[in-house]
Amino acid sequence: MTPEELIKRIKERFEVEIYTSQTKTPHPRERIWIEISRNDFKELMKYFQEIDPHTQFSIIIGEDRGDHLSATYHLELFCENSPSLSVAVITSCPKEDPKIPSLGDVFPSSVPYERENQEFLGIIFEGIPDSRRLFLPDDFPEGIYPLRLDEKGIMPEMVKNAGHPYKIKKEGLK
Repeated sequence: MTPEELIKRIKERFEVEIYTSQTKTPHPRERIWIEISRNDFKELMKYFQEIDPHTQFSIIIGEDRGDHLSATYHLELFCENSPSLSVAVITSCPKEDPKIPSLGDVFPSSVPYERENQEFLGIIFEGIPDSRRLFLPDDFPEGIYPLRLDEKGIMPEMVKNAGHPYKIKKEGLK
């Protein structure tokens, strides 16, 4: 399947914004970027499993984009007689209602990444099979998300010097 064929199939079934870009070395190829509403997001991801049951999930990149939070899921689709297709699916949610469906039942390997984005950005992944914290300690304050750029983000007074040599030298700390 070519990138053009995949784009055509997706546009026939979903309301999306799609654009492509060229990846760099070591293996230059086209990457497909798809933006979709959170309401249709899970159905699109299931559709990738229909197209290619061997679709591989890679990672989620979460971002605070000012008025909303986004999650970009990176996938690889494998097609007969052609190179694999690199696909990035972007969905977002307003900060006042930071919910996105979990893909734990579609791509089980997405759960640790959902947990990471949940604790660092405050995105709630509805239906996540395991919502425990992954990195932050249990006594970390509720409602504070270290990667948020707004009032829910980490405050400067919460940041402690963890022995970074440049900070110690610059500030004269021992």
